[in-house]
Amino acid sequence: MSLGIRLLAHLSKPSLTGEELIGQIENWVRLKYPDMRPKTRLEVVDSTPTLFCRMHPAAEEFELSFVGPSQFVASANTTTAGPGYHAFVASMLKDLAHDFNARWEHPADDNGDYGDETGYFFTGDEESLQAEMTSWLAALANLFFDGSLDFDSAGIALCMPLNPQFHGEQAALTALGPRNREWLYRAAQDGLRGKDFFAWWAPGMNAEYYLGRALSQMWVDVRWRRPINDSEAATLEDVADSLHRAYELEPSLQYPFAEWKQILQLLNRSGVEADLVHSRASSEPTIGYRRREVTVTLPGGWKIETPGSFSDFEPDDEGDYSAADPPREIWFTAYRSEGTSLLSGFELAKNEKKKTRAEYIVERDDYFAQANINGKRRETGEEYFVLNSSILAIGTRAVCTILFGDLGQKAWAIETWHSIRPPAISEP
Repeated sequence: MSLGIRLLAHLSKPSLTGEELIGQIENWVRLKYPDMRPKTRLEVVDSTPTLFCRMHPAAEEFELSFVGPSQFVASANTTTAGPGYHAFVASMLKDLAHDFNARWEHPADDNGDYGDETGYFFTGDEESLQAEMTSWLAALANLFFDGSLDFDSAGIALCMPLNPQFHGEQAALTALGPRNREWLYRAAQDGLRGKDFFAWWAPGMNAEYYLGRALSQMWVDVRWRRPINDSEAATLEDVADSLHRAYELEPSLQYPFAEWKQILQLLNRSGVEADLVHSRASSEPTIGYRRREVTVTLPGGWKIETPGSFSDFEPDDEGDYSAADPPREIWFTAYRSEGTSLLSGFELAKNEKKKTRAEYIVERDDYFAQANINGKRRETGEEYFVLNSSILAIGTRAVCTILFGDLGQKAWAIETWHSIRPPAISEP
């Protein structure tokens, strides 16, 4: 349930291979829109060279695929960010066609597979675009009242990343914060009354654009601690710069000064801007889903609850996944286990594991885990602790290692280990 664009382009003078064309388009995006800090990646999908590109923190990736000697397809779901983003994508695709000597096929000429669901690409009607978006939002909000979604299930994510899963007490979670039942009711009655759902409402890179860009990252991406890698540092820089630009353009908007102050502190920024922000930051910071626990889906379909401050789980060269919130670390590796593919095999493997002494054990009908905690010492003489665990489930097994700095974090390590859940058992 979304709105977007899917268009077919014809190259007037094809001279490049698919890989060459898509690679040149990636460079074009990076050079033409540096202020938007695009995040791009190239993949081959079903033998088709494809560019995935994210131009706004609240938006999904849009795709550009080379589908023939003289054709490529662009597709984007735009409702996650809003009508301003939709208008930007339309403008970008027109510039792309101009610079690469291509022509976008009009819906009247195609077979129905392509077009702009809002009509904006071909009409330029901004009012109609916003009306389509708010009608879509009203239908989405109405799902809470027609029986499709359950109000008793708090924290239902609306147009949010699938991983990690954020938690909250309000009925819905959006890229710009949680929304309660009253907000949903108003939006269901009139989508325009819920336009604060969209991080990018009006076309153009105005103050509201920069503020929405910052807020969406503060709610979803910021870890609220000092960055430990380049990606986290870039996110904090983007947030700080976006807030600065928004304030320069329109200082009368409602700014999150408490959180802005925290961002500047994490970046060690000082000066006139920092002094101004500090003087306006009169409340405690509350923005950010990552101020609390999140549920992460790991390789193999396993799940674990971690503090939102942890970095993303990334693989090393050996396929082991790890995340960190220094000095804490979590390492996880999942394996297929043919020997436990049936309940009888699982019982045999579990009984064998029970022969090994363990300090901590979790046992259920279809799950068995054991762990030990040991003290270690680094070369610098610094002491730390390691929870080593082995986990069995039907058809799969895993190894999880949790590092922590002192015994005061022992309860956290055990609780995190207890939160691990195996993948759902596939039906035969």
